[in-house]
Amino acid sequence: MDTNPEIYVQRLIEASRKKYKCLQDMLLLTMAQSESINEDGLEGLQKLISDKQIKIDEINKIDEEFGVYFSRLKQKLGVNSLDEVVMPGLNGVDELKQEIKQIMELLSEIRESENQNNEKAKNLLNELGANIRKIREGRKLNSVYSPSSEFMPPSYFVDKKK
Repeated sequence: MDTNPEIYVQRLIEASRKKYKCLQDMLLLTMAQSESINEDGLEGLQKLISDKQIKIDEINKIDEEFGVYFSRLKQKLGVNSLDEVVMPGLNGVDELKQEIKQIMELLSEIRESENQNNEKAKNLLNELGANIRKIREGRKLNSVYSPSSEFMPPSYFVDKKK
C-alpha cells in the first residue's frame, strides 16, 4: 500500500463525504420523526427509529475507517491534529478541513432537531399520562354510582300461574 500522505488525505475526504451524506439522511429521518410525533403515529415513529439506527451503524463504520486513516496520516506527518499540518505541497488538506466543518455544522443541526423531538415526545407522554389518569378516575366514579352485580341481590321470577 502506498503510504503517500496525499493518499490518506483523499481517503479521509472520501470518508467525510460518505459521512456527510449519511448525516443528511439522518437529518431527514429526524425531521420525519418530528412530524410523526405531531401526528401521534407511533408505528411510523418506530420505523423511523429503526431506519435511524441503520444510519448510525453506517456512520460508525465510516468513523472507524476515518480513524484508521487519520491516525496513519498523523503518524506519517508527525502531527497531532490537522491544524498542525503546514505542508504547502500537501493537496486536499484544506478541502478535508472544509468537509469536517460541514459535518460539524450538520451534527449541530441534527442535535438541535433531536432536542426538539425529545421535548415533543415528553409532552406527548405527559398528555397520554393525563388521559390515562382521567380514564381511571372515570372508572372509579362509575363503580361508585353503578355498583357491580356482586352486591345486587339476585332477581327471581315468580310464576303466578298455577
